[in-house]
Amino acid sequence: MTQALAWQKVTGAVHAAGGKTAAQLMHAGALSQANRFRDETVGLSAVQPKGKQMAFYRGDGVYPVPRAMSEAEIAEAIDGFARAAKLAVEVAGFDGIEIHGANGYLLDQFFTDYANRREDAWGGAIGQRLRLSLEVARAVRAAVGDAVPVGMRISQGKVNDYTHKWAEGADGAATVFGLLAGAGLDYIHVTEFEAWRPAFGDTGPSLVGLARRHAPELTIIANGGLHDPLRAAQVLGDGADLIALGRGALANPAWPLRVGAGEPPRVFDAGLLAPLGDIKPRELEDEG
Repeated sequence: MTQALAWQKVTGAVHAAGGKTAAQLMHAGALSQANRFRDETVGLSAVQPKGKQMAFYRGDGVYPVPRAMSEAEIAEAIDGFARAAKLAVEVAGFDGIEIHGANGYLLDQFFTDYANRREDAWGGAIGQRLRLSLEVARAVRAAVGDAVPVGMRISQGKVNDYTHKWAEGADGAATVFGLLAGAGLDYIHVTEFEAWRPAFGDTGPSLVGLARRHAPELTIIANGGLHDPLRAAQVLGDGADLIALGRGALANPAWPLRVGAGEPPRVFDAGLLAPLGDIKPRELEDEG
């Protein structure tokens, strides 16, 4: 509750400027790091994540092997997403909810073939591995009602495994986007390291294009290296309705104005997140 109340200042400022804002909710699962409140991590299976922890998130060394979650803990996680969504809307004042089901965090861990070793109803074929994401989507929708926009972020690549691809390829993508389309979502936020590239192999549609094909009634947000206006236009042509910027927005807070004026976007400086991932406003004083 305290955290939800603290967000009122932020959402109030956005609303005062005529804007809308959504809360992105996530559970890091086995990718939790530098957590001073706990000595262990949890995940769907006792499988050590790939890669190393990120120093700018206060992590150090390889990821520990997580403890496999029990049925009760899975239910608690689903309820946690729903309760957080309700607080975000009713107390904090957010206008929408985005469920983070991408990039190697808990929901994506359940979804990932090599990380999910479960032999119960949470493991198996790609549609079954997506079950936790679908259950969370339905619980969040029930918690906030039909009037609040709810979306889900989904990806192939992960913060600890950039090049990962769904083993089931385009057939698996058809299953995934078809199931998400029926989960009560308003939009899907598709993120890839380079969103314009073919989803599988050297040719074929992008993941955005596959999302549009198999979830035609949902709004599609695309993310991933789209600060270049030409790349953004290409992905809009693939079927995206909106473009989301991360690094591009940090480097170019006035990106729409710069692009509209024909000015090239500034290159993101990774030093902005060093030595810790705390944004430094002084770096952006020359651009409003």
